[in-house]
Amino acid sequence: MKKLRTEKIVYLGECDSQGIVNYPNYFTWFDRNCQKLFSSVGLPLHKMFKEYDIDGVPIVEATSKFKAPARSDDVVKIETWVNQWNGKIFIVEHRLIKDGDVVIEGREVRAWVVRDLSRPSGIRAAQVPEEVIARFTD
Repeated sequence: MKKLRTEKIVYLGECDSQGIVNYPNYFTWFDRNCQKLFSSVGLPLHKMFKEYDIDGVPIVEATSKFKAPARSDDVVKIETWVNQWNGKIFIVEHRLIKDGDVVIEGREVRAWVVRDLSRPSGIRAAQVPEEVIARFTD
């Protein structure tokens, strides 16, 4: 399984008045890391959407466990990987690490969607191609 590891400095503008990261920022960082993960295996999202004729890989569920805060000026590491492929959906896991400790765990359930104008939403989930999945295995 391919795992992406990035490092980030927490900026004051990402924090509340107490200097603690506002929780929506974690989800932004996780989403960015997911995009970087796909790029790291040769599948930048904008190109992948065209190549596989899909409308996207939207998040259908997102959860986090907050164990300790990250604060302004902290240097944190973010680990991101696809933990599971389930036909039309896949599960992306994230860990935010500060001073060697996991302080936040995140999880995204994403769907592989194609355009389907016969549906009210205009999209439907479709099978993730095996060649995409293969790029994430070591």
